[in-house]
Amino acid sequence: MLRIQIITGTVSILLLVFVFELIRRGRLKEEYALLWLLSGAVILIFSIFPNLLGIMSRAMGMYYLTALFVVSFLFLLLIVLQFSTVLSRLSERNKDLTQELSILEFRFKQLDERFHELTNEKNEVA
Repeated sequence: MLRIQIITGTVSILLLVFVFELIRRGRLKEEYALLWLLSGAVILIFSIFPNLLGIMSRAMGMYYLTALFVVSFLFLLLIVLQFSTVLSRLSERNKDLTQELSILEFRFKQLDERFHELTNEKNEVA
């Protein structure tokens, strides 16, 4: 059991260091890193206190492995939910930017046509 604790503790610490490094380098925004940091902290807590998951599983009336599966599934579900909200926000922003670009292109064409009309009138007068 001690060997598994050391391995999971090391993995969780490496995960936390990796996430902090991604934040530091600007490759991961803080708002997206929060769930990863929480995941690393939970794994670290469970590796330091391995009986905690057993206590939780008994309190919920589940087997140890089932409780581990449920906790893992919930974290994955939260990560997918976070990605879905980010994707929705980016999709909406992309639509807004596309509409703004279309409006700007339309206005540019109108100004360009007006410019050519004015330069043609000037050339005809001269």
